[in-house]
Amino acid sequence: MQNILSIWGLAGITVKHMDSLSMSTWDVGGQYILKRYSNDEELSRSMQFSKLLTTYGIPVAVFIPTESGKLTSPEGSYCLMSKLSGKHPDFFEEINLASEMGRELARLHTVLAHIEPNLACNDSDLLVDWQNGIKPSIEKLVPDKMLGSVDILFRKYYPNLPRQLIHRDIHCHNVLFDNGHLTGWLDFDISQRNARLFDMAYLLSGLLVGNTHSRTKIDKWRLIYHELLTGYNEINPLVDNEHDALPILMIMIELLFAWFWIGRDNIEQSETALELAKWLCNEYNI
Repeated sequence: MQNILSIWGLAGITVKHMDSLSMSTWDVGGQYILKRYSNDEELSRSMQFSKLLTTYGIPVAVFIPTESGKLTSPEGSYCLMSKLSGKHPDFFEEINLASEMGRELARLHTVLAHIEPNLACNDSDLLVDWQNGIKPSIEKLVPDKMLGSVDILFRKYYPNLPRQLIHRDIHCHNVLFDNGHLTGWLDFDISQRNARLFDMAYLLSGLLVGNTHSRTKIDKWRLIYHELLTGYNEINPLVDNEHDALPILMIMIELLFAWFWIGRDNIEQSETALELAKWLCNEYNI
């Protein structure tokens, strides 16, 4: 690792993995992030996102040139980036951050819509995934009534949702806040064209994981839900069918996770996702 860092003139600086989930990402002296990309396409997309989003004032990590002026190590797999300030938010402890998160997500979506023509991105169709993969995999694991209701509502709403380039992986560990303000967006590696509502649904359903047995957490989550939408609508208002579709899209995301974990023979994780989908169906009388 020190040999790699010497290319940037940083040999001898303390290096450690960011966390157990990001074994290809290292903290370098608390000032930089070193990241190893799995392929050139992923690396190229990340560089494009960094350049374009920075141009529009969106706070993202900036790639730092080596001493020879290149942006990658000689073999092209390692890059050094600025480390953004701030910490990951806990919306349950600071519910007031949810409205700011909504505003910042709306700003991000506005910019992503502008830069989409400049980026090659996967055009995802979750309805195709539902028909060809998710539904066949889970239909024996959920009640027939629930499966039928979800199927009807998803087919009704999803095809008409506004579509654009989205982040696709928004959760608390991919945003940074400091003094009540967002200071950084992280990891655009799996960004895609999809329903813009997906990002909000993904964040909200993710906040429920492990919390549905706590009445206090559920009550706070409902407030977070309200504040997130309020903030978003101040900047980039949702249309009527997006408001109506948010519950079913949260459910679909959990069923998507169940499908994902079933494909990896992780029964525990798939069951957790299915239980959360059932909880959401009950919450919204679906």
